[in-house]
Amino acid sequence: MSNSFSETAAATRRTLFTGGSILLTATGFALLLHSYSGQSLFWPDYIVIALFPLIFGQIAIGFLLALFGFWDWVRGGDPFHLMRRPWREREDTIPLAATAIVIPVFNEEVERVSQGIENMWNSLTKTGQIGHFDFYLCSDSNDPDHWIEEECAWLYLCQKLDAFGKIFYRKRRHPINTKSGNIADFCRRWGKRYRYMIILDADSVMSGPTMVRLVRAMEANPEVGILQTQPSMVLGQSLFRRVLQFSNAVYGRIFAQGCSSVQMSSGSYWGHNAVIRIAPFIEHCDLPILPVPDPRRRHVLSHDTVEAALMQRAGYEVWVAYDEPGTYEEGPPNMSDMLKRDQRWCAGNLQHFWFLFARGIEMGNRLQIWIGLMAYLCSPIWLTFLVAGSLGAYDRARFLAFSAGPEDLGASQHPEAPFLFITTMVFLFLPRLLGIASSLPQAKRFGGLFRLLVSVAVETVVSVLTAPVLMLFHTFFVLQAVLGWQIKWTTQNRADTGLSIFHCLKLFGWQSILGIAGQFLAWSYLGLNSFWLTPIFIAWLFAPLTAWVTSWRSLGLGLRAWGFFLIPEEANPPAELDGLVINDGEEQSQTPASLWPQALLCPYVQAVHLSMVRHRSSSHSGIIPAPSLAKLSQRLIQQGPAALERKEILRLLWNTETVFWLHGELWSRPDALLHSSWRALQSDSGKNSLLRQYLLVE
Repeated sequence: MSNSFSETAAATRRTLFTGGSILLTATGFALLLHSYSGQSLFWPDYIVIALFPLIFGQIAIGFLLALFGFWDWVRGGDPFHLMRRPWREREDTIPLAATAIVIPVFNEEVERVSQGIENMWNSLTKTGQIGHFDFYLCSDSNDPDHWIEEECAWLYLCQKLDAFGKIFYRKRRHPINTKSGNIADFCRRWGKRYRYMIILDADSVMSGPTMVRLVRAMEANPEVGILQTQPSMVLGQSLFRRVLQFSNAVYGRIFAQGCSSVQMSSGSYWGHNAVIRIAPFIEHCDLPILPVPDPRRRHVLSHDTVEAALMQRAGYEVWVAYDEPGTYEEGPPNMSDMLKRDQRWCAGNLQHFWFLFARGIEMGNRLQIWIGLMAYLCSPIWLTFLVAGSLGAYDRARFLAFSAGPEDLGASQHPEAPFLFITTMVFLFLPRLLGIASSLPQAKRFGGLFRLLVSVAVETVVSVLTAPVLMLFHTFFVLQAVLGWQIKWTTQNRADTGLSIFHCLKLFGWQSILGIAGQFLAWSYLGLNSFWLTPIFIAWLFAPLTAWVTSWRSLGLGLRAWGFFLIPEEANPPAELDGLVINDGEEQSQTPASLWPQALLCPYVQAVHLSMVRHRSSSHSGIIPAPSLAKLSQRLIQQGPAALERKEILRLLWNTETVFWLHGELWSRPDALLHSSWRALQSDSGKNSLLRQYLLVE
């Protein structure tokens, strides 16, 4: 299908989408204005009128995206999509090009990451195309135990899979610019060796056939710069994670299909589970420095959306392969961990305002930037709208009570208000019905029709209970970002760990107090007119209980055993997910022994570590530790590993001469000159479970 037809279709769809969004928003705004006709306006009413188009416009955008996606599903897919072009007829004959699979990590669960790499290696091996792919584990971990374990895991994988020269490990000395800086470091060092790179998160997995097909799609379409997949959320055990992955399976794909239908060749990039053409990425996608006074806030945190816009501006296409199977990720296990993630995402998305009106940005990219901004800005706007609406209703009730007769009270009620409310509910819930309709043909893979519908009903209740809670937190996150609070990019918890009731009360208890106070004030001042606020107050009241119950792993697994919240991947589990659920039993109560001291004690671990750390020439011979580390080394010997802070440990481990010297001292000094903990660690060097797992390979 020619590009001219594709460009015409893209222009037509964007015109329909933009025009439809404006028309629906204008219609809703007109209904709102008409509902105020014949009434006296108070200052809160003007705030409601000003904010309404922003809120209703966002609802209209989501509604239209679902409609576009459902229409594409009904007709069997988008005929203009990249993955439906004539090249698919000769797909098996398209040769592959050198491709790097890049996995940035930061203090991640090493066993989980290495098992994912092994599964992907085996899947690629079955395709017969493993020779075209190399793996790069790019670490920014600042925890010494994770660092040493990553090195041991790398050696284990290379030995087990006979993958020396195919699986590489790189630990950055200075983790500048977090994940985007890690990927940039890979591109500078090894980018010229490869034509493509497949970016994965630590919790991402892709099947071998999918990776082969994506690379062939790039080879057949040299105008494409980024090809993003729609990963399925999998491996959830807690109720919260299972609800997330269920809603993603039922509703998420239809929204992704709608976005792809509207954006077409100016699609989205989400930073993982995507294949990228390296040469234009290096040349055109270097992230700019933001023009803000604070140097700590100049780096673009959420780099993916900006990189897609820059790739598009350079003349390359960005597509979303929304219906490609074999691409997976995991979600946050509970509300607490999701809020930590949202705090980072909020700070990153708000930075995108600088690019919303930048020159050369395609309309599809501007739409994606706008949706990302409003995903968090809608929370303070919604909260302000609710407060202003309540104050306006109170002022109007007082005015009518003191100055109007019975006939005026009856005349003040307008039919437009309930009609506008019903329209809003339709726009909010019809996309859910469309998602359910698109899932009905594979209802058996969701546990059957009855279990599918019951799961949808429970998921809707959970969504209604969590949305007002997230609104308050997102409002706080927006204020943090606007006021310039520094946001740390921390490791995401990927284990299904439950929350204690005390943690939930500490984190969400203030919302319970706010819910009680808000309901009391609403009943006192608004009377029956406060009924529309009651669901919000109930959600705030039960926020700690909701967070606590949904974090239960036992409840999630119990519902799964009964056939609820099932997803298609659980009906027929793919081999790429085998063994990725670590510690499937009850959570371990014992803290594992520290691993980094074994880099000083165990000759095998030390050899691995020294081979991975770049040697820097120095003036001394290596018989004594580096002068700058002499006091630190003596304190380590005399007071034990617990005496050193994390940064001090990292300084020691980066210095090859000091590591070598400490090994000799720890084994040759008498017990009286060593801290007592060293003898226990020496005996543990042959018993440590991690060492046995990674180093004793048959």
